[in-house]
Amino acid sequence: MAGKRSRSQGQLESQVLDALWDADREVTSQELLESLDDGIALTSLLTVLSRLVDKELVNRRSGEGRSLLFKAAVTRERHAADQLLKIIGATDNPALAFAHFAKGLDKKSLQALRDSLG
Repeated sequence: MAGKRSRSQGQLESQVLDALWDADREVTSQELLESLDDGIALTSLLTVLSRLVDKELVNRRSGEGRSLLFKAAVTRERHAADQLLKIIGATDNPALAFAHFAKGLDKKSLQALRDSLG
């Protein structure tokens, strides 16, 4: 039980988003719960999904009967880019942050960055 309580809200949100990206289709909360297979209570999952809907990271719509369907609203790559932009926007010296970031990239990732910059 201690493991469940020690999991942060951000970690659970990341797990849910990863499961939605991996599903690559609309899923019910029950399907999502089964794919997480991490002892998460349905009520906790629904709370996290509601937060992610509020953050516009997840789309929710009515399914058959009383079921709800969920799907990621943004791609994994778009979300990663948005997170990077948020982090860079919070620094006083973006050039230095970019330099540290680039030093941490492997050759393949550095080449992909160069290619994306044109």
